[in-house]
Amino acid sequence: MNGPWDAVIGVWDGHDAGAALVVDGRVVLALNEERLSGRKLDVGLPVRAIAAVRQAAAGRHVAWAPSTSDPAKTLTRTFPVLKENYYRLRRRLEYPGPLHGIKVRAKYSLTQLPTGAGWRRWARRWFARALQAPVGDVFLVDHHEAHAASAAYWPAWGQDAVIVTLDGIGDGESGSVWEWREADASLRKLVSIPGSASLGLFFEHITQELQMRPLEDEGKVMALATYAAATPVEKNPFLKWFSLVPDAQGLPVLRCSIPPNRMAREVARSVWCTPREQVCRMAQQAIETIVPRFFSQLAAATGISQFGYAGGVASNIKVNRLVRTTPGIARLEVCPAMGDGGLALGAALAMWHRLTGRRPRPFSDFRLGIDHGDLGRDAEAIATAVGASCQRPADLAGAVAERVAAGEIVMWAQGRMELGPRALGARSIVARADSVTARDELNLRLKRRVWYQPFCPSLLASEAPDLLADYRDIRDLNRHMTMGFLTTPRGRAALAGAIGPDGSCRPQMVDADEGDSWYRLLARVKALTGVGAVINTSLNVHGKPMSDDVAGIVEAWVESGVQHLALGSALLTKGRLPAGPSDHF
Repeated sequence: MNGPWDAVIGVWDGHDAGAALVVDGRVVLALNEERLSGRKLDVGLPVRAIAAVRQAAAGRHVAWAPSTSDPAKTLTRTFPVLKENYYRLRRRLEYPGPLHGIKVRAKYSLTQLPTGAGWRRWARRWFARALQAPVGDVFLVDHHEAHAASAAYWPAWGQDAVIVTLDGIGDGESGSVWEWREADASLRKLVSIPGSASLGLFFEHITQELQMRPLEDEGKVMALATYAAATPVEKNPFLKWFSLVPDAQGLPVLRCSIPPNRMAREVARSVWCTPREQVCRMAQQAIETIVPRFFSQLAAATGISQFGYAGGVASNIKVNRLVRTTPGIARLEVCPAMGDGGLALGAALAMWHRLTGRRPRPFSDFRLGIDHGDLGRDAEAIATAVGASCQRPADLAGAVAERVAAGEIVMWAQGRMELGPRALGARSIVARADSVTARDELNLRLKRRVWYQPFCPSLLASEAPDLLADYRDIRDLNRHMTMGFLTTPRGRAALAGAIGPDGSCRPQMVDADEGDSWYRLLARVKALTGVGAVINTSLNVHGKPMSDDVAGIVEAWVESGVQHLALGSALLTKGRLPAGPSDHF
């Protein structure tokens, strides 16, 4: 590196806090605090994640790269109780007090304020104290620069690209557009989208008014929208709020006609007089209309057909499907850690490039958690403690596949944990993909999700052309469950337990790799059932996050009604469970 530093640690201390370490341009470790603390979407300085990356960086001179320095963040860093109170209210862990409405309005007003030099200086000093680091080793990365870097630096592009971020709000912006220059691996900002036109805050207001948890249940809004008829364009008030206006360069900029201080009230009016599933459909229709149009106009204005995408809005897989198939878009790469949980990673990658002038190494495996070695090395002791049996099959993936093929549900914990909201074969629960019974058992025994929210499939990449109706070729390879697809008639039957009522799904496509136990599991399932696919949902119980370590994994297994746990090299099995869908909570 140019200068005294030989490693960069990114830090994010807001919603879904986390830390990430980059050494020699390689992402060594990236994880979120919730996976260590057990508090879902944890907020505040991620002390456990920071301790883990510090240990991994031992002996190196670290440059610190925290993200976001706007006035709202400054206030919550100065008075951490504000952040904690908002966390508890947002997650419905306590009842709001009489001043709740005033506080919410003040919060949304404060978040609109942009950052500035004074705020940045204060934030650097605050982080220097909090991290016990010299202020000269602390460098700030703006919110949307971190999102953009998280989308730009992990894929191998081969040519110039456009990077888009669409989020709630951070450092006064709700989104941005950047040009990725392949020649020098740099990002140049083209468009700044103001906080007053935030699609993320719009969806957050919808979620809040429907009595769901904002910043957490937006996926439920998307799922429930499937159960309502499409609203005629002229009768959808939300469609009239947002527009695209060309700037001086001819690039589209998102605008909203409803001021931020009125949006919650206007959403509440629509919710009051409209069935909730219809509200969800109208909200989904609005972003399904405006976002693909935004990408299309960017492609036309820049002449570039490759796109990277990050920010909270990028978690909407149905919108992503429409963007992916928009004329003029040849390639769409969505960051697997697309929300604020990816800011620490993005900040570390951005700062590495800023300090060295070199591009971080591209990568595609987002299993970036702590390397614990064999998770099952103490399996015999665990089995004795919980009254279970323990086996060490020569072919663990094959043994699990046989149970899945027979209709059983298995928890699967292997290697390093995933970064981001999707289970990608490191902390997963698996079942037959064609089994509606297994789907219902998962909901009743363990996940206790709302009835309208579907599970997702993991499938061999070689199965995609037969099972997915809108899979075209390798450009649609979806390794990280970031985009939606429609299914073929065969796919609807083969993936019956992992699709929505409209036949759509959010698949993970797994490349052939005999060294990867997740691939071997799917390949063996194909040999046994004829289809290389499973239901794949995250290894956690309702209301809790996935866990990085063995203790958390075993706790989730013991609490659940799932009989089998593939833990590293071991296969643990509880005594035969009695019949009944909910006897084991």
